Amino acid sequence: MKGYGEILIGVALAVLGIGMLVVPGVDIFRQALKTVILGAIPLIVLLAGAVFLMIGVSDVREKDEELEEPGSKEGE
Repeated sequence: MKGYGEILIGVALAVLGIGMLVVPGVDIFRQALKTVILGAIPLIVLLAGAVFLMIGVSDVREKDEELEEPGSKEGE
């Protein structure tokens, strides 16, 4: 029965959220949602850029290691 209770709570929260978006008198929620979205989009773009930068640096390092001759490394 625990699963059904979680489903019921999820449906109730979804209906409440949709109601808060649709009802024109609840403008505070809409403004807060816009603020969160406008703040989250740049963070997501920044994180995606950092991931691509890390992947690019890793690929460049691997290609540099492949181009070096095996006997030319220092410390061997």
